[in-house]
Amino acid sequence: MHRRSKALYGVLAAVLGVSLTACGGADAEGGKSGVPEGRTAKDAAGQPGPSASPSASPSDKPQWGPALAMGRPAPKLYEPKNTAGGKFEVTATKIVKGTAEQAKSLHWDKRLPGEPKGDTPYFVYITYTLKEGKPGVANPDLGAHAAALDMNGVHVAERPTVHTGYVEGGCTVPPVYMGWDIGETRTLCTVFAGDRSNPPARLAWATDVTTDEDYMRGASWEWTAK
Repeated sequence: MHRRSKALYGVLAAVLGVSLTACGGADAEGGKSGVPEGRTAKDAAGQPGPSASPSASPSDKPQWGPALAMGRPAPKLYEPKNTAGGKFEVTATKIVKGTAEQAKSLHWDKRLPGEPKGDTPYFVYITYTLKEGKPGVANPDLGAHAAALDMNGVHVAERPTVHTGYVEGGCTVPPVYMGWDIGETRTLCTVFAGDRSNPPARLAWATDVTTDEDYMRGASWEWTAK
């Protein structure tokens, strides 16, 4: 009986050895464990390891669409939030690069807390044509919806909260108007505080954005400054 137990034990040990080898156990020469290369024991147990974490792909980041040329209207109508009604056709028509002297005249060296800084003003002219509806606000600041960004969608020139683009050779003071009629067109100027070493690449105009990437998904103009 004792001899039969030893024989049975030997048979069981051999069977278990074969099973362990088939399941990925170490071989007789101390080789690989059988876990696929690049995966951890947690991976083999069904738990995600470091290699299972998805990595961000550059293609996931929104890309700018084709740039509109100056003078070409955006392909869709916009309803600005600060007009309380009315849909406009928006067309960027001209960007004028200012001088350091103009920047000083704008008192950017004595700017209020939170105001942007810059050594180069950009005077941006945008034309608006009312196509549908009726604005409830007579004299809105439509330039508040414009943005100057680089090719990565980062703001590289900021529009001052207090509009101070009215200097010699800069933006002209717009007339005060009491309302809009369908088909009426006005060209308004807004100023951006920029840095000559890092000029913008795109001018975007959008009404419903929460991130810089939202600008990249909409229409934009090539930043061509004179």
